[in-house]
Amino acid sequence: MIQTIGNKLQVEIDAGGEKTKKITFTNVMDEPSEEKVLELGEIMKALSVEGSELTGVILTSQLRYTK
Repeated sequence: MIQTIGNKLQVEIDAGGEKTKKITFTNVMDEPSEEKVLELGEIMKALSVEGSELTGVILTSQLRYTK
């Protein structure tokens, strides 16, 4: 049996010179579109310090397999 545990998105922002900032969103919808994922990344970039760049967004899905 396969049980869905959840999905999370991690937005990575390069704030210039500083360590890469990682912002995590848990319990996101199943199979979000690429457009929506990148839109979220751009929103988080706009809320970061001036000159920040969006490095990328990572989608992690967790499933549990049981007998």
